[in-house]
Amino acid sequence: MPRIGGGGGPIIPPQTQGAQQTQQAQQPQKADFASKVQAATTQQSAEVARAQSAKAQQSELSGKVRDLAKRLANGKMTQKEATREFVSLVIEERFPQFKKKKKKKGDGKDDDEPETADERLEEAVTELIDRDPAMAKKLSSQFKKLAKG
Repeated sequence: MPRIGGGGGPIIPPQTQGAQQTQQAQQPQKADFASKVQAATTQQSAEVARAQSAKAQQSELSGKVRDLAKRLANGKMTQKEATREFVSLVIEERFPQFKKKKKKKGDGKDDDEPETADERLEEAVTELIDRDPAMAKKLSSQFKKLAKG
């Protein structure tokens, strides 16, 4: 006869070795998932930082070009000088390896002759723009718009 209130309930067998291995396999998967989430978060943070840096650089470049356009509009520089400075700004922004080095005055060299690679590139692009009337006109109209706004 069974006992009343006795512990005769269902018998739960101990976990088998296969079940223990399944639980252990799930833990590395959870850690792997967590590391993937962390890597994605880090990558997004880096992309946001790069975007903010690019936006700041773009803003700085825009400010310099606006100042250049205002000086041209006020007659403080010629169209060719403005073009040369604009080209210099673009080269500096797009090709940082061509950082401008300051010339020493009175070094005995002819100032009209470009010395470094960045000066030669600047000179070539400026001449290209000056020789192409459509391009020069477009740049001039852009300078006028920037000077107004």
